[in-house]
Amino acid sequence: MTSPDEQDFGVIEPAGLPTDFEAFFARHMNEFLRVAGARTRNPHDAEEVVMEAAVQMFRKWPRILAHPRPIALAHRILANKITDFYRYRARTAGREVSYDELSYAEVPTPDELLRLRGHDQLDRALAELEKRAPLQAQCIILHYYADLDFTEIANCLEITVGAARANAHLGRKKLVHLIDLPESGKGKS
Repeated sequence: MTSPDEQDFGVIEPAGLPTDFEAFFARHMNEFLRVAGARTRNPHDAEEVVMEAAVQMFRKWPRILAHPRPIALAHRILANKITDFYRYRARTAGREVSYDELSYAEVPTPDELLRLRGHDQLDRALAELEKRAPLQAQCIILHYYADLDFTEIANCLEITVGAARANAHLGRKKLVHLIDLPESGKGKS
């Protein structure tokens, strides 16, 4: 019998990521971070969600490659991970630490809080739009937060370019109504 040091346990050395996955993820990582950041409003949470989505994308890489629109499937995985993130937060809400128990390093600075003050109304309106018209909300997020053009949005959501443009336009009008902003009319030119 051989000693444990001499036994071969079939350990496989990691060969690294497939180069096509690395290239795909590197090309779209900023886009994924902008979408996750728009939904989580915290860059650390956005990074966590994107990395969890990346793990899932890597596991399903052959399926993503076989999909007619790989970016659409990748965005669906990201959206599911964002949903999972909020579900996890809802489950652990009762176990959160109070503000008084935080260490000084974890307390948000006044500047960070001031940067977020204008987002509450928009966040509530966007959440309401997601309930009423989820496709319009996705088009708004991808166009205004991820800075994608309508062709890229159409590829991500597996819709036509015209549908992407129309849903973004209608979603924007509904957001203006939900926020109670005045309609931007035609001005004098």
